[in-house]
Amino acid sequence: MPSLKEIHDAVASGNYKDIGNLVQGAIDSGETLENIINNALSSAMLEVGDKFGSGDLYMPDMLLAAKAMKVAMEIIKPLLKGSEHLSEKGTVVIGTVKGDLHDIGKNLVITMAEGQGFKVIDLGIDVDFQVFVDAIKEHNPNIVAFSGLLTTTLANIPEHIRAIEDAGLRKSVKLAVGGAPVTQHFADMYGIEIYSPDASGAAKEFLKVLNK
Repeated sequence: MPSLKEIHDAVASGNYKDIGNLVQGAIDSGETLENIINNALSSAMLEVGDKFGSGDLYMPDMLLAAKAMKVAMEIIKPLLKGSEHLSEKGTVVIGTVKGDLHDIGKNLVITMAEGQGFKVIDLGIDVDFQVFVDAIKEHNPNIVAFSGLLTTTLANIPEHIRAIEDAGLRKSVKLAVGGAPVTQHFADMYGIEIYSPDASGAAKEFLKVLNK
């Protein structure tokens, strides 16, 4: 039976080729999904995030770990159908704002957030403000996250926020924003509660806000 440490180490080292067999082996041997998620996958991604933040790991390492995490979650997710586990920590709606076609940063945030037990609704790229509004109505999320990599598309974020306000939904959600051109000052200027310069930090900030 693969140990939780083996699963943890496979994710932390970006070993996406072996992680699937390790996770499946642990499940087949009777290990609980909760243990695998909390004590192997989540802890591994936290470790990766900390090392990335301290400069001990670099973006290619982060991407490999995220790829391994994605493989693991693809095995686990179908088994969680009907389970409340993924929504225990809360629900996040995320999308790349209108006019922006980049998704690497967004996908990293999704991986990190799912690793911490969040249910994540991915709206994709180039997302119109009305799609965000409709998603809030449908999924009742705790957090709505805007991703943007282009300076030119930052101007669309206030439009998205106004649409959420006009729909009477602003008080029901916490807003998050991230992407290369985004700063804490930008977030503060528009009353956005959550900002992080990187994906690993975003997942931690999600937890902090919900634990307040």
